[in-house]
Amino acid sequence: MRHIVTAAQMKARDQYTITEIGVPSSVLMERASYAIAEEVLSYLKQSGRSGRVLCVCGSGNNGGDGAACARILHMKGIRADLYLAGKEEHFTDEMKLQVSICRKLGIEEIRKSTFAEYDVIVDALFGIGLSREIEGSYADVIGRINASRAFVLSADIASGIHADTGHVMGCAVQADVTVTMQLPKPGMLLYPGADYSGRIVVAEIGIADMWNDDPWRPKKDRRDEEGPRIYCLDDGDIPSYLPKRIASGNKGTFGKVLVIAGSRNMSGAAYFSALSSMRMGAGMVRVITVEANREIIQRELPEALLSTYNDIVEAEDAIDKNLDWADVICMGPGLGTSALSEGIVKHVLETSVLPLVLDADGLNCLYGNTELIREYRGMAFLTPHMGEMGRLVGRTIAELKKDPISASRDLATACDAVCVLKDARTCTALPNGKVFINTTGNDGMATAGSGDVLSGILAGLLAQHCDVLAAAPLAVYIHGKAGDIASDEDGRRNVIASDIIAQLKNVVR
Repeated sequence: MRHIVTAAQMKARDQYTITEIGVPSSVLMERASYAIAEEVLSYLKQSGRSGRVLCVCGSGNNGGDGAACARILHMKGIRADLYLAGKEEHFTDEMKLQVSICRKLGIEEIRKSTFAEYDVIVDALFGIGLSREIEGSYADVIGRINASRAFVLSADIASGIHADTGHVMGCAVQADVTVTMQLPKPGMLLYPGADYSGRIVVAEIGIADMWNDDPWRPKKDRRDEEGPRIYCLDDGDIPSYLPKRIASGNKGTFGKVLVIAGSRNMSGAAYFSALSSMRMGAGMVRVITVEANREIIQRELPEALLSTYNDIVEAEDAIDKNLDWADVICMGPGLGTSALSEGIVKHVLETSVLPLVLDADGLNCLYGNTELIREYRGMAFLTPHMGEMGRLVGRTIAELKKDPISASRDLATACDAVCVLKDARTCTALPNGKVFINTTGNDGMATAGSGDVLSGILAGLLAQHCDVLAAAPLAVYIHGKAGDIASDEDGRRNVIASDIIAQLKNVVR
C-alpha cells in the first residue's frame, strides 16, 4: 500500500525533516537531483542516443533540482545545458546556490532555442506548489518543450499540473517520465494529470514521515484536520486483504449474497452482479428480480437461487423471507426507477441491517434523498458513477470532476458509509475520511455492465467477511486489474463485461 500526499502535506513533511529532524535542505535537494540524473542516464543508456541534455529551470527550488541535475550530468561527462526561465531576482536561496555552482563549472546557459536540438529535456519549471494559471513566457517555454520531440523528464511533477487535483493550469508539460520525490501526489494519478505524467518514478530522498498513517482507524482524529489521508493499493495487497479460504468450509461458510436487481428487459444487470459474486468466491447467491426475468436467469445462471415478483407486495415478501438467510445485499443494477423500484429500495433501507451494496438505480431511486442512507442501520457501500453521484448530491458532473477526492469523502463522512465514486480514476472514501485512488483499469472497461460486475465483486468479498473497510478499495482494484488483463488479451475496443468476469480467476489466483 502506498501513501499519496497533497502538496500541503508534502511541504509539511519537508519542513519537518529540515527543522525538526535537522536534515539540511541542500542534502534533500542533492538526493532529488541525483535521482533525476540517474533516470536521465538510464534513458540515454537504453536508447543509445547521443546524450545532449537541457535542464529547463524555474525560479524556485524545483529549478534548483534541475540546475543541480545539470551539474551532476556535466560531471559524469554528459553535455548538459541550462535554460533559466525565471528572473534571477526571484531565485530562491537554493536556486541561487545551484546556478552559481553551474556557472563556476562552465555549464552553458542558452538564451534562445527551439529546444529541438536536445535528446533529453529535464522539466524543472514548477513544482507541486503551483496554484496559478501559466501564461506568457512560461507558457511559451512549455510549448517549446512539448514541440521538441525530446525525451522529457519532469522533476517532481509535470509543470502545469495541479498537484492535488490533476487539473491543467492553463498549459502543461507532456512528460515521458516524472520523478516525484518521496511520495506520489494525487494530481499525477487523477486525470487529466495522469495523461501528462508519463511513467512515475518515486525517489526516496530521505524526507521523514510525520504520521504513522493507518487507513483502517475506525474514526477520524485530529490529524485528519491536516487534509485527507490518501492511499493507493498495489498488487502485493491482494493476498493480504483477500478473505481466507477454509479447507473444511461449505457453501454457507463462504457467504450468501442477496442480489436485488433487474427489471423487464434488463436481466443482464442482475446476471452480471450475481455471477461476479460467485466468481469472487461467495458460496451462494439468490437473485430477486421481476417475473419476466425468470427464464433467462435460470437458463444463464443455474447456479443461483431465484425469487421473482410481479408487484410490491410480492417483492417485499421475497425480500423479507431472505433477510435472515443472507449475509450481504447487492441492490440496484438494472432495477429501474419506477414506483415499484422506489418502493423496493425504500423497503430494504428501512428494514435491513445487513451490509448493503447500493448501486446504479438503487441510488437513482433516492433522487437526492440521502437521509435514508444516513438512517440505514447497516453499513452501506455506495457505488455511483459521476452521473449517479450528481443526481444523488445535486451537483454537476463538471463540479464533481474538479475534486473527486473531496466529493467522495464528503458523502462518505456525511452518511457514515463507504463511497466508491467511479470514474477513469475511481476514488473510494471510507467513513473515517480516508480515500483510496485506484490505479488499475482502462478505457476498455467503459462498457455496459462493467459497473454491475464491480457491485457483484464487492458483495462477494463482503459475504466472505472481508474486512469491512478494506473490501471496497480491494474490489475496485481487482475489478480494474481484471479489466487490464482482458484489454491486454483482446484489445481495449473489444472488452465487454463478460470478459472482465472471465479474468477474475486470473487476478485472485
